[in-house]
Amino acid sequence: MAAPLLEVKDLQVHFETDDGLVKAVDGISYTVDRGQTLGIVGESGSGKSVSSLTVMGLTRSRNARISGTVKFDGKDLLGASEEEMRQIRGDDIAMIFQDPLSSLHPFYKVGAQIEEAIHAHRDVTKARPSRTSSPAACASAR
Repeated sequence: MAAPLLEVKDLQVHFETDDGLVKAVDGISYTVDRGQTLGIVGESGSGKSVSSLTVMGLTRSRNARISGTVKFDGKDLLGASEEEMRQIRGDDIAMIFQDPLSSLHPFYKVGAQIEEAIHAHRDVTKARPSRTSSPAACASAR
């Protein structure tokens, strides 16, 4: 039997605040096999975003206490360096944020932002077909 694509075990994310310890995520576990889709639902403030951001390596602030295990394709994400996470994030694993303003910048064209993400992770040519290019030229540029 193949290992799960994503395995989260007893993930806990607590934040030290001036008002005391906030237990944003307190022991969530799940697995996602290749080809499966996972939807995380819950009430506002239940830890959905914090748990997903932690899987993505985006909650590494000084006041965050993170424990448990998060493995993606067998790789420990909680122990991964920032550079390793940068290589994984956006290429192998991604998140669609609830707030569109935190996903796409409103001042830049959507296509340019998507193209930037592709160029960050793939060795592709930056040559682009012009708007007057033939459909065959467009297809060969992909």
